[in-house]
Amino acid sequence: MRLALALAALVVTAAGQVAAQTQPFEARGPQVQGWAVDLGVGALYGVDSDGDTGGETRAVPYISASWNDVVYFSPFEGLGWNLVKTDAVRAGVQLRPRFDADEVEGLTLDRPDFGADAAIYAYGRIPGNVVVGGRISRDVSGVSDGTEVVLQAARQTVTPLGGLTLTGFVRGGDRRLAEAYFGVDAAEALGNGIGTWSPDGGLQGAGVNAVLVAPLGGGWALGGLAGWERRLGDVADSPLSQNDDAWRVGAFLARRLGF
Repeated sequence: MRLALALAALVVTAAGQVAAQTQPFEARGPQVQGWAVDLGVGALYGVDSDGDTGGETRAVPYISASWNDVVYFSPFEGLGWNLVKTDAVRAGVQLRPRFDADEVEGLTLDRPDFGADAAIYAYGRIPGNVVVGGRISRDVSGVSDGTEVVLQAARQTVTPLGGLTLTGFVRGGDRRLAEAYFGVDAAEALGNGIGTWSPDGGLQGAGVNAVLVAPLGGGWALGGLAGWERRLGDVADSPLSQNDDAWRVGAFLARRLGF
């Protein structure tokens, strides 16, 4: 699940800013007026993708679209609308995908299916081209009925190799979210020879991501990503979290088209 999200974020970055629709970094280069479409492909290797203790490599095509960065769609942000859009502030609503949970190596479990979250978000830019903010999302598809909060701070700079974005984040959730993805009921415990686990809500993870994008001209860009996340709180103590550290590295190629 997190591997697919990271790959989608990685590919869209190649066409412009990281999460350009929602985060108000300083604009650089020509800006597309009207419709912008991003097309790309990326490859990502990740370890410990939502409970799976093995490594996994994925190559995925990507397409997203936005209209003046007001109404937009992408595989990882979903369908969104910036209700507030100024030079330094973005705030709005989203219908976000929540990818199905990966199987846990060596266990037979009923894992959560693909679902959808309704979210609100707000981000603001402060001096130094640093963007701070976060989002609150709630499952509206009946997969977990849980609520998640993500807070982050990101900084974008220009290096001799291209644009570099560094992001630090923390995530937390309520009891229903933790139970759906990391809980173990009596039947699952008996069938797999592990203990039951009923986690509480609270802080669930923290991590950092780095994305480097090198423009190639003609709307094309090449780049790479590295990221790390540490599970925290009750989800880290779950029998389903056999490795609390997740990391990923990847590369991508993408092009932005304007209409």
